[in-house]
Amino acid sequence: MDINQVLSVFLPENCLNYFDITDVQTTDEEIQITLTEKNVIPKQNGDVKPVFKGYKAITVSDFPIRGKRGVLRFKRRYWQTPGEHTMLTSDIPLVFPGTKLERAFAHFLKERGGDVADLLGEYSDFIPHSSKSI
Repeated sequence: MDINQVLSVFLPENCLNYFDITDVQTTDEEIQITLTEKNVIPKQNGDVKPVFKGYKAITVSDFPIRGKRGVLRFKRRYWQTPGEHTMLTSDIPLVFPGTKLERAFAHFLKERGGDVADLLGEYSDFIPHSSKSI
């Protein structure tokens, strides 16, 4: 069995198709896994190749791991086509709409009686401490 098979059990479905694990930090309260988007330029119309412009970090609450908050920090890549003002990014859904919760985790909480609109209030102990962007 390969390490990616083991890791895929703990990460959102198909996550390792789009991201590489680049850091893991553990404290007494949480385990934060940093995943950096693979260098795949989004498909677009036209012949001009977009230029890589940097990363933006998205912090997402996930299932607890070993009794600690599970926090996924996704470093998303952004590109810009020369001569255009809009930024390009790959279309990879990371969170349940309207929340900062991983999709499966949000569904799990909802099934346990939470209202999607109130998930962050009722489960505030799962909100990550850090939401800084890079």
